[in-house]
Amino acid sequence: MFYEPHDTIVSVAQQRAEKHPDQNYITFLEDGDDLEKKISYRELDQSATHIASWLTWKGLEKGDRVLLILPNSAEFVQIFYGCLYGSYLAVPLSEPGGPKQMQAYFENFIPTLELSEPKIIITTPLLADMMKTQLPAELKELFVKVVITTPEEILAAEAPAIPLATVTTSDIAFLQFTSGSTGRPKGIKLSHRNIMNNMEQARVGGDWEEGKGTALWLPLFHDFGLAAGLMGAMYNGGFVALMTPAQFIIKPIRWLKAVTKYKCAYSYAPPFAFDICLKKVTTEEKKELDLSSLVAVVDGSEPVHYAGVKGFNDYFADCGLSPTAIRPGFGMAETVIMFSESKGLDYLCVDRNILETEGRMVQVDESLPEEEKKYLVNLGSHMDDHEIAIMDERGQTTPEGIVGEVMISGPSICKGYYRNPETTEKTFRCRIEGKDKDFLATGDLGLLWKDHLYFTGRIKDVIIIRGKNIYPQDIEYVVPEVEEIRPGCVVAFSSEKASGESLVIAMEVKGELLKDMEAFEKYILNAIDMKVNRLIGQRFKVFPEERLYLKPGTIAKTSSGKIKHAANARAFQQADFKGLIARRAPKS
Repeated sequence: MFYEPHDTIVSVAQQRAEKHPDQNYITFLEDGDDLEKKISYRELDQSATHIASWLTWKGLEKGDRVLLILPNSAEFVQIFYGCLYGSYLAVPLSEPGGPKQMQAYFENFIPTLELSEPKIIITTPLLADMMKTQLPAELKELFVKVVITTPEEILAAEAPAIPLATVTTSDIAFLQFTSGSTGRPKGIKLSHRNIMNNMEQARVGGDWEEGKGTALWLPLFHDFGLAAGLMGAMYNGGFVALMTPAQFIIKPIRWLKAVTKYKCAYSYAPPFAFDICLKKVTTEEKKELDLSSLVAVVDGSEPVHYAGVKGFNDYFADCGLSPTAIRPGFGMAETVIMFSESKGLDYLCVDRNILETEGRMVQVDESLPEEEKKYLVNLGSHMDDHEIAIMDERGQTTPEGIVGEVMISGPSICKGYYRNPETTEKTFRCRIEGKDKDFLATGDLGLLWKDHLYFTGRIKDVIIIRGKNIYPQDIEYVVPEVEEIRPGCVVAFSSEKASGESLVIAMEVKGELLKDMEAFEKYILNAIDMKVNRLIGQRFKVFPEERLYLKPGTIAKTSSGKIKHAANARAFQQADFKGLIARRAPKS
């Protein structure tokens, strides 16, 4: 172990403050570029102690919940660690998307509020004022017994020095709510023991070195940013060059410039981040970049596509990017974050038809046409003291190369869902024939080959047409090859027809094409529809029964950017809905 068995992430932070008080922990780039706000390990320790004392002074007891609705910021980091220090359960949540989304945000927020029963909500001044004064009467009732405040108020307030609760490895550290991509969000109970085990395994698998930096734009309310990025750097005694997701999306080169400026060794990103960098970072801008410091950039949180990683590696190779730096991996909030990580881009080229019809892997030559092959990306092997198994419908492990549900076990697996014993039992207490321990059912499909994991899709999302298992993410990744369709804004799902299950594709059209709607509908739409039909028919040997063309921003996504397949499918099967431009059927 990197630390002693009794250590927690709190004791790690305290040790860092004692041994390296002046070392920088956070550099928040307030403008995404050069305007820095820094926090040293000592300053973090002092502010976390103050915040924990203030919360105790306000009457909170160990285990009480504190909702954090804050953007990426230095203040988020201080408040989060303050909750950890006081043994109060932080519940990090996303912010509303904007003024137009406020009503819908608070309506969706109600189940989380009712489940977590927070004593305090800490949010931005704008949202605090809205919760206190501008909500409709039916929503105001929800906040009557909750203290609503801001980081600025807490940090500026005086609070007496109060003895804080003892933090132990078995204590719940915080609640991480799931993204809701496959159903109703659930609060995951993450203990300090889970965190320390996962961080140690991530340190070994990710080649972490003491003191090295992490470039981070992922949202801190999400496990990929919070656990892997923020707490990973604390565990490793490193620092975080932090910006907001919006700053990255608006200008993706900021992420890579932060790597260059601060010589960061680590980072974390979903696949769309690599795609957007390929599209928006120009060859002239590349001349500013030096990516030779990067040791490991974990690529995950959604299906990893071979073409995206290969394209990124090739494009940025002349910036010093190591071919082993981009590392596809597998993880989920229920395991803190990481569960496996590759050592660079490795893959299997397999027969698409056999995989989709028989659920087994047969390797084929890469020279085959695109429609006959599929690339499965290697997500690495299991961490030490952990196990990955692939289970079939009978509860037995599948042979090597056979698709089944990905099941995982080990000390990183969290304690279950908050106040949800039934789902906890069903998800976390699964048994596999011949094994004498509990497994977590991930809901993912995959296969093992030479002890390495290869992901194929989500169980709930699979579309079955004429006996073929079609994985919607494959279609969603390919459709934007039609240049008029927005990348990352495609949903594929099934619809029950009289003739059986059929494929439906909903796509957002690029906004610049919609300035003249009459011209779009008369001249452009038919051409787009023909290209979509031809592409899907050639590549997947199936035609979409319906094609839905949508305005930008119509497709619902989770707070972490994943497409909500079930919610979108329900909405888009209505005869009419907001954002629909045109519905095309039949398939010809």
